[in-house]
Amino acid sequence: MPFPRSRALLIAVSTLFLATPMAIAAQDTPETDDSTIEVIGRRQSEEQARKEANDFVRRTGVASGENPVARWTAPVCPAVLGIQPEYAAIVERKMRSIAASADIEVAPLPCKTNIVVSFTTNASAVIQRVAQKSPRRIAEVPMPDRPALLKGRAPIRWWYTTQVTGTDGMPSVSSDAVPNISGAAGGSPLDTGVPTIQAYSSSIIRTQAIRALRSATVVIDVTLSDGVPLDAVAAYAAMVAFAEVKPSQTPPPNSILSLFNQADKPAFATDWDISFLKALYSIPAARAGWKQRRMLVGRLLSDAEEAGQIDEDGDLTEGLADPKG
Repeated sequence: MPFPRSRALLIAVSTLFLATPMAIAAQDTPETDDSTIEVIGRRQSEEQARKEANDFVRRTGVASGENPVARWTAPVCPAVLGIQPEYAAIVERKMRSIAASADIEVAPLPCKTNIVVSFTTNASAVIQRVAQKSPRRIAEVPMPDRPALLKGRAPIRWWYTTQVTGTDGMPSVSSDAVPNISGAAGGSPLDTGVPTIQAYSSSIIRTQAIRALRSATVVIDVTLSDGVPLDAVAAYAAMVAFAEVKPSQTPPPNSILSLFNQADKPAFATDWDISFLKALYSIPAARAGWKQRRMLVGRLLSDAEEAGQIDEDGDLTEGLADPKG
């Protein structure tokens, strides 16, 4: 997807990132390092901690229904377009660093791109052009969400394509002989050509199919993101590229997803973000979405306990982890 590299775009990008050599050097730090972490926190009961974990998962929109959550089954390979190569390299390195921190498999370079992060001065115009030239690329975006994607004012917008496979890894097949008899949204009982799975299992716990991410597209409007540090933008792009996050007016406050929704803007992927991504890629794939949601909450609490954030009395110290350096 070609994007303009006009002088106006480069000026906007430079303004957005405050891209002096010193600033870029300071920003280009890995998500995990050996530097000291200062924690300023308050104690919560385990019940309060569980409530917060539930709230975090709910606000991401991940595993919000019956369907299993879609995850990457192939190694991720991000590519950044629309900005100067030295800036693009910083974003790609940051995304790969976050993936490594979250135990998400990263493809060695060179690799076939499956995540595209595009910078532009007019995100709405770019996305509308994509929708007009290749409607199938946004076919999986729910109809109620399309106005915000195509004409909204969000500084960062994204969408996915997914694939349904059997639990044995066999891909779905499309058959004109099999109608959609479910009457589910997006099709009538007379629709044909519906992807189907042939699967045999005696389990009443596992689902008959799993969902995998095939591509993720992230479009960043540099005009609407004016003044936001490059590292923060890269971390935000990584979070929505690696997880099937739904856009929200009220994202988790303890997440990079709140970058544009609160005055005290996070500059990095937070501990909650990394724990969430780790949990997402460790839970079983062949489970109903509501079961996966419970698992995610449980893993977030387990990570807090293993990190020593929950004391012997069952309290959790919550605070801001501030990497020095």
